[in-house]
Amino acid sequence: MYSWNTIRTVCAILLLIPIIHLAYLVSRETLATLDTSHEAWAGEIAEYAAADRAMKLPVEPIVVIGGRQVKLWQGLDHLLSPRPVLMRGLGQATVDDIIHYHSELIGYYRPAAVVLLPGPSEFHIRDNKSAQELVTAIRKLVELDESYRATRRYYLFTPVKTPLYPQDYATIDEATLLLERWAQQQPQVTILDANPLLTLGNGNPNPDFFRLDGTNLNEHGYLRISVLLQNALKRDETGAYAAH
Repeated sequence: MYSWNTIRTVCAILLLIPIIHLAYLVSRETLATLDTSHEAWAGEIAEYAAADRAMKLPVEPIVVIGGRQVKLWQGLDHLLSPRPVLMRGLGQATVDDIIHYHSELIGYYRPAAVVLLPGPSEFHIRDNKSAQELVTAIRKLVELDESYRATRRYYLFTPVKTPLYPQDYATIDEATLLLERWAQQQPQVTILDANPLLTLGNGNPNPDFFRLDGTNLNEHGYLRISVLLQNALKRDETGAYAAH
């Protein structure tokens, strides 16, 4: 018969395990974020590769790429069903990191469509891009993918304005305008600007759609961008992009 103190200690340890695991994941991601080399994400790439070997990969999936914002994006596979969806978020990766790992994150899966959700890391910690530099990186990613003669569509979200970084709003507006102008000559590219769905009447981000950290969307915010993507896919599938 175990003593009450022993039982209480064991229960406390069991309750702490999820917290310890979360702290480990956060600390590992923080260290990777501070490492400005592309190799910072080699461990996560290896984990995806191991998971891929253990499963039967879907045919022509929709591959969603980006950083932490993609890793936190839940329920998209159910909303877009029966289309197969692979979520391939990579820490606080930038578009440049994704370009480096293009073969592992995109090419390997031979997707029917690629969805990009860039995050705040484009402007903070890992990089300090201007609007033009971000657009150049996104164009480089699409051009690299198309150099393999892949026939697929690209759904590119513009950066999301967040309550924590109001200094980014002007840069995001400029990047959005540049992306939309570029996409006018790219029938395979659709630009998705979710900011009008996530802001208040004054144009500032609505805190109701963000987590307490002020940078990541909550479930209500993700639902809005999920429906935006769903509607774009539906329009594409019904041939409404013929005049794009």
